[in-house]
Amino acid sequence: MKKQLKSSGNGWELYFSKSFLKLLGYNPETIKVLITYKNKTLYIEPLSPEDTIKYKDNMIRGFQKSGSSHSLYFPNTIIEVLELNPSIDFIDIEVDGEILKIKKFINES
Repeated sequence: MKKQLKSSGNGWELYFSKSFLKLLGYNPETIKVLITYKNKTLYIEPLSPEDTIKYKDNMIRGFQKSGSSHSLYFPNTIIEVLELNPSIDFIDIEVDGEILKIKKFINES
């Protein structure tokens, strides 16, 4: 799925519809997600309340409500690690079970 980030203060936001998040089994009002990085890809996976304590020193985020959508906020450091220029680049989102994989979109045509 190809999407573009939206500017938000000193970072960027990625918006998801509530119905998309519910399909993944995420309750955007209550869920916390763990964000990890490997091979130029961000991995976003849901955490249980017990896991939130276990991973307290890692990057854990909650979804922010925005109109009828929900968003995840990414500081500029994360954007730089992905080698993105969000003003012109798109991201590619892949769903693998409950895990979202986010990386820079590469047009292969």
